[in-house]
Amino acid sequence: MHFRNWLSFITLIAAMTLSSPALSFGPDGHRIVAQLAEKHLTPRAQSAILKITKGKHLARLATWPDRIRSRSAWKHTKPWHYLSIDDDESFNDYSHSKDGDILVALAHFEQVLMDKKTSPKKMWQALAFYTHFVGDIHQPLHVGRRDDYGGNSIHVKWFNKRTNLHAVWDSKLIDYASLTVKEYVTFLDKRSETQIKTWQNSTYLDWAKESKCLRHSVYEWDKPTNKRLSSKHHIPNLSHRYADQHKKLIDEQLAKGGIRLAGKLNQIFQ
Repeated sequence: MHFRNWLSFITLIAAMTLSSPALSFGPDGHRIVAQLAEKHLTPRAQSAILKITKGKHLARLATWPDRIRSRSAWKHTKPWHYLSIDDDESFNDYSHSKDGDILVALAHFEQVLMDKKTSPKKMWQALAFYTHFVGDIHQPLHVGRRDDYGGNSIHVKWFNKRTNLHAVWDSKLIDYASLTVKEYVTFLDKRSETQIKTWQNSTYLDWAKESKCLRHSVYEWDKPTNKRLSSKHHIPNLSHRYADQHKKLIDEQLAKGGIRLAGKLNQIFQ
């Protein structure tokens, strides 16, 4: 291939990559949310779920929507993993994408799970999508800004390796803890009954609003100098300072995701 044509090809691929946000918490993030939820299921909900999954744990289902999203039969599900809303835009004025978004998807799959006429195959798929999307909506950049594609066009280095801001929040901050999924769940599972009830007394829209409010801090990478990340900024090297500054937030969002997933599944399968 001629160099000029090759360069055009690379540019096209880059543009396609940035055309929509990255689509989910990393695999461990989803497994953490799912495993934490399982610890807070009622016996009735747990029994119903094990029947759907044929004895498999929710964590096995939680990563499936990412594994199939590139297949032609499932490409239409890509927009369901996120929603795009600008800083100065209110949810009162928000218009759902014609292709769907995470709020539409959560409401839809809740209804599928509650419908006793749903086939076993559709029920399994609905549970997988539902579990996955509850995790996604708690990652602040899945309620992302349009101008930077949910942080995908914010180029950064993570401990000297090139990546983007969305990837940092999908997986790298979680990996920074150097814990197994089981250890992470044990670490997070220390909430009082009062805290659990407060978190579970909320709606999908509440979760989206919460992520939108939290995401401003995601862009703060050097508090002492109040520097903020932007697509026009030089490429900063994020490392211990950024990780330590934001670890509490990502941990709390993972905990909320797991506790709220359990609450919703307990309601669905009561």
